[in-house]
Amino acid sequence: MILFLEPYFFTRIFFLRLAFFVLGLTWIIGLISPCLDTEFLHSVYPFLKQTYSTVCHQNESKTFHCGQSAFFVCARCTGIYAGAVISSFIILILKIKLQFKYKYLLLLSIPMLSDVILYSIGLYNYSKIVSSISGLLFGSSVFLYILTAIEKSLYTKNNFTNEY
Repeated sequence: MILFLEPYFFTRIFFLRLAFFVLGLTWIIGLISPCLDTEFLHSVYPFLKQTYSTVCHQNESKTFHCGQSAFFVCARCTGIYAGAVISSFIILILKIKLQFKYKYLLLLSIPMLSDVILYSIGLYNYSKIVSSISGLLFGSSVFLYILTAIEKSLYTKNNFTNEY
């Protein structure tokens, strides 16, 4: 049986989306790498810890753990990056033209903003689950918003709007 792939799988848009997915997946693997017990990772641990410290406060009490090892980023940042990777995977396999609007970005930012504000003013105790879910919503919306802007820019500059 011969399977014919849609033309989408050979377009620049597909390869752009694939690149974002691979980069995001690599980033996620890096942030959970303390859980992967290999000799190589032990040798690059200080470098990875320093790299991820530039994007997260790395507060140990706000970080997911696996055994005795903690992820390199907090629960909220883990959710943000996971949301971006999940969105990048979904958009990679879907053959649609993105039209993600600013209002959706704002709407999906509200849960994380509310979580940060309510915790900061002391209305409730920190919850890794709530933070990661609100981060997941935020990360997916930011990713889709940025990808929409990039693809729109490419459509305008290179005239390959009909590559789907």
